[in-house]
Amino acid sequence: MDYGELVSAIKNNEKGKTESLLNKLRPTLIKFLLVHVNASKQDAEDCAQNTLLIAIEKIRGDHLTKPEAVISYLLTTAKHEYLKTVGRNREYTFEEFPVTPSQSADQLFRLLEKEKIAQLNACVKKLDPGNREFIQYWFDHPNHEAAVVADKFKMSVNNVWTKKHRIIKELQLCLQKNE
Repeated sequence: MDYGELVSAIKNNEKGKTESLLNKLRPTLIKFLLVHVNASKQDAEDCAQNTLLIAIEKIRGDHLTKPEAVISYLLTTAKHEYLKTVGRNREYTFEEFPVTPSQSADQLFRLLEKEKIAQLNACVKKLDPGNREFIQYWFDHPNHEAAVVADKFKMSVNNVWTKKHRIIKELQLCLQKNE
């Protein structure tokens, strides 16, 4: 099939010619879906029709202009249409309840996180009051920009970054000692 002829017919709004070409193309899409994705006849026909409608809109909107790309687009779109159809129609039934829990056990992870947070809080308490207030502000407002923090603490932006870096280094050393 000459896909350039199809693109031209759709763009020039030649309804008779477009319909004739699409009627020749529809069985190819249906066979593709039957063979390659094991679609039922009804699903293959529905998906082929939807694919052709989508392709017409793409061609009219100048999103699909290269005739050599038309067949690849049609086959890919047909497969995706079928997968969407199957996904919508899928039933989830269980003859028996699953033996394994649906969520992984993360109790150990949460316990370790609580322990790490407790250690960090202990290290923060060891800081001098000015540094503690400074780093606590960062913990409470992690999305604030350095300029906002600089205004709050009456510092330059460079000094804010330097102070933050030094306090974090001090906290890291404290945490390493506690390990």
